[in-house]
Amino acid sequence: MSKTPATSLTPEHRDFYERFRSFWAAPSGPRVAEIIAPDAKIHFTGAGTMSGTEYIDYMAGMLAAYPGMKVKTLDCAGDGERLYIFWETSSIINGTPRTFVGVDRFRLADGMAIEEHVIFDSSVLQ
Repeated sequence: MSKTPATSLTPEHRDFYERFRSFWAAPSGPRVAEIIAPDAKIHFTGAGTMSGTEYIDYMAGMLAAYPGMKVKTLDCAGDGERLYIFWETSSIINGTPRTFVGVDRFRLADGMAIEEHVIFDSSVLQ
C-alpha cells in the first residue's frame, strides 16, 4: 500500500491510520495514549485482554524485550467504526532477526481506539 491510505476511508480512518504510523515511527509505552483510549479493551494474541491503560505498560515491556522493533503498514481498510491495518513487524527475538505479519482490528470513537484486536501468529515470539 502507498503511504496514503485508500481514498474510500473516512477522514477519521485516515487520521487514525496516520497517527498509528506516527506511533510506530517513534514507539514508546506512553505514546500508546495518543491512539488508544484509557478504557479501551485490548485483545492481544498470546497476552489475553487488557485495558488501554494497562496496554501502556505492556507495550513498554514489549519494546524493551524486542530491541529495534519496527512496524511497517502494508494495507488498511475501513468499515463504519472499524479500521483494519495490515502490518509487518521486524525485531530481534531471542537473539535472532525475525519478520512477521499481522493485522490490528480497531473500533474507533471520537478519533481514539476503544477496542483493538492484535492478531498474528504468536509462535514467532518463542
